Parts: sequence; C-alpha cells; structure tokens
Amino acid sequence: MMKTTFTKTLAVLLATGLMSSSAWASGREKLDDFFTKIDTMQSAFTQQVIDEKGAVRQSSSGNVFLSRPGKFRWEYAAPDKHEIVADGKNVWIYDVELDQVTVKPMTQALSSAPVGMLTQKQAVDKQFNVQEMEAEGSTLEWFRLTPKKQDSDFTSMDLGISATGVEEMILGDKFGQQTYIKFQGLRTDIDIDKSRFSFTPPKGADVIGKAS
Repeated sequence: MMKTTFTKTLAVLLATGLMSSSAWASGREKLDDFFTKIDTMQSAFTQQVIDEKGAVRQSSSGNVFLSRPGKFRWEYAAPDKHEIVADGKNVWIYDVELDQVTVKPMTQALSSAPVGMLTQKQAVDKQFNVQEMEAEGSTLEWFRLTPKKQDSDFTSMDLGISATGVEEMILGDKFGQQTYIKFQGLRTDIDIDKSRFSFTPPKGADVIGKAS
C-alpha cells in the first residue's frame, strides 16, 4: 500500500505542464519567501527511500531543526536512531546503535541530510534552476529545483509548498533513487535552543574523521 501510494504520487508530480500565470506568481512568491525570509524551521518528518525499480528500501521518521545559515539537526527516531548535526563548520553523523561518529567539514558533506540543501538564506535562483510543476488534486504548489553546482549526491529536488513553507520534498539522486519526505507540524521563525546545533561525541564513541 505504501509503495502504491508513493508511485501514484510520484507519477502525478512528474507530469509537468504549464500553469496559469497567476498560480505561478503566487507559488513562486511563496518559494522565494521560504528561501530568503525564513530563519528557523522545526518539524517532524517521515521519510522513504525508493530504489530505481520502485521498491521501498527504507522507511524512517524523526524530527528536523534548521537555523540559517548553515545549521541543522536531523534526528532519526525510528526504526534506527541516528543524528546528523551541522554546526556551521562541520557535519557530525552519529550512529547510536554502532556508537560511531563520522565528522566532515560542511563543504564536503552538504548532502549528508536532505535538509542540507535548504541551509542557505539566499534567492533560490542563485542555487537552483527552477521549473514549475503541475500536480492535479494536490493542495500544494510544486516546483522542481535542479542544483546549479553539481557537488551534491542529489540531482533534483521537488518541493511541495504551502502558505507555511515546505510540506513535502522528493529528491532524486545520481543512483536513480528517490527520497520522499513529508513534514508534519512544520513551524517557522521560532526560537530554537542553540544547543540543538552543537555536537560533542559521546565518551567512548568511535570517531571517524577530523573536525575543521
């Protein structure tokens, strides 16, 4: 059922076409506002990774925190617990089950979590080529963003935008996989404790890499 629902949703989203000029203007304004006016974001999320054959390879859920520029915390709560934290200089990836931490400079690890593509507070056109999408029956307005710099594992990012910001995201990667993310209870421009965006490896954890 989960696979069928995703396949149908993806098929609709990939059916691109011309939208009315008024719809384009309204949706594009919301998209621009999300990238240029929002400082912080917090939300629960569900995530599925779909392989090139349409099979569900991974399902997970958790919480995400974003503070622009350059900081985020991506917490996976189920089925396995791990954390991805960007502190503005480095990205820390903590696998709780393995008690292992991997650290990389942010310039080398922006694709470690999907939200990493949303960390810069600047006009969307500076980072991406933007194409409007048509999704019949959807309450969201959809746009396909293609990175101008090919230094990410992700080749495209489809965003479903509502009045409050990004509600859904579909990322395509260079391996032919699709990562489908749905945000739930999204809130923007709220106070988030700065400690959310700092990370200290737990005592005894195996640390791979070196912080800048």
